[in-house]
Amino acid sequence: MEKFRPREFTGLAVNSGKVIGPACLYSAEHHKSVKELRIAESETPAELANFENALRACTLELETSAISVASKVGKAEAEIFLTQKHIMNDAVIVDQIRAAIAKDRKNAEFAVFEAFSRYEEKFMAMENSYLRERAADIGELRRLLLDKINKTKPKFACEGQEHCQLGKNRVIVAEELTVDMMARMNFEKVRGLVTEHGGVSSHAAIIARSLGIPAVSGVRDIMRYVKCGDRVLLDGDKGIVYLNPSDELMARVMPPIEAAEKEDAVALVSPHGMEVQANASGIDDVLQARAANADGIGLFRTEIFFLKEDRLLDEDEQYAFYSRVADGLPGKTVTFRLLDVGGDKPLPFLRIKKENNPYLGWRGARFLLGNPDILSMQVRALVRLSKRQKVRILFPMVVDAAQQGKLIDAVREIIVTGQGRSENIELGVMFEVPSACLQARELYKQIDFGSVGSNDLIQYLFAVDRTNEQVSDGYDPHHPILWSILQDLVVAAHEAGKGLSICGEMAGREGMVERLLAIGISSLSVSPRLIGQVRREMVRYAAGKK
Repeated sequence: MEKFRPREFTGLAVNSGKVIGPACLYSAEHHKSVKELRIAESETPAELANFENALRACTLELETSAISVASKVGKAEAEIFLTQKHIMNDAVIVDQIRAAIAKDRKNAEFAVFEAFSRYEEKFMAMENSYLRERAADIGELRRLLLDKINKTKPKFACEGQEHCQLGKNRVIVAEELTVDMMARMNFEKVRGLVTEHGGVSSHAAIIARSLGIPAVSGVRDIMRYVKCGDRVLLDGDKGIVYLNPSDELMARVMPPIEAAEKEDAVALVSPHGMEVQANASGIDDVLQARAANADGIGLFRTEIFFLKEDRLLDEDEQYAFYSRVADGLPGKTVTFRLLDVGGDKPLPFLRIKKENNPYLGWRGARFLLGNPDILSMQVRALVRLSKRQKVRILFPMVVDAAQQGKLIDAVREIIVTGQGRSENIELGVMFEVPSACLQARELYKQIDFGSVGSNDLIQYLFAVDRTNEQVSDGYDPHHPILWSILQDLVVAAHEAGKGLSICGEMAGREGMVERLLAIGISSLSVSPRLIGQVRREMVRYAAGKK
């Protein structure tokens, strides 16, 4: 009966939502130790062929995974696998492995293990948390190659048994989300994801957020205790996983939804005075927002387009892309955030000087003011779009009114020279740096609307790295200091007679909608897949106020 004893695990909340379901374990051989063998000179051709065959097979597998994920999830998420393919085929790494086999006469298995482990250690030692998490990519590529060389294959723990569902209608529990797993399962049928390793920018987190799957990462040692079929209660809002919870606990964490509330979930119109907009990173997100009848795009992350193309885009290319975005949601307003690079979103092709702490470095508004040509090109494309429809431009990572004033002066000059329609252009500010929040009244004198970026605001307000498992419990969207600041922002917005929305992850967390509405934030922007859930909570709140 030991396996049925209730247990509670705490991890990192990477995507909100609560779900109950049977567990499905996915296990992989991680080849933590590989024996070094010295091969005879006559054996090197066969050993080289073994490596080359494994490399070709893995390359094909990554390309197939990219195609599969592009169709199931989205093109932006598929870039994960194409990037891994390029890393795996990096000429420096491949040449090192070939030399280790041909010249040093090492066995292929150890040559792969040694080369990729060396790069994994380099990434793990980096100060940038985003790049540090990329060490998991290197480890994953090493595992893929070693699996092919050894003819081993990761699988679901119960695979081959009659009851195995390959993750369908299950809560997936794994050490980490692997390429094999993503290629084989239908994520739209997965109830939840729990992984022992990974942060908010891990593959599990990216896929989970794109699909609206509740997910918790960084849950240490859970694989030691959970078995296929065990009941799992996943709380993606708080980052807690309950194994074999009691009926009483389940009722407390997930109270039953009445039939009337279930009907509200499919409401296609937001209550009067409220709106649910979508956060988007690409055309696929816009189309999902349209299908959910979003009230607009509250945050379009323009930097993702540059990241995917891996180069600077000229004015015509940007205009064509922004036009497609706007056409994807006809009659609705789109808020385009200007390039927000740096921190966890570096643009490699810009060759920005390495910073010890990029999260507090040359990013957001600082980057835009320091690169007037890039700023001008992007704004010119948006000004062209304003000649045929309303456009909202959002300034990222603004620290105070003086900095924002410089951005506004630059933009207004471009509007005049570009003969844009100023009445069709609204300018807004992201409230995500505490200093900007403290100067909200001054900022509102300069702009037309404000948007709270709660992810970074919480991180900077409490000096907590939200990607760090050791301090993730300090990333607290319920903290009273945060809510005091939000209330002050609402007052500043009302005094100025201008709008305030919120586009961070907390806006989509179950239970947060009512609190945000209660303090006066009635415009919420969330992942397209959370629009139904948020609108349902709005409908319930509006009904309770009557």
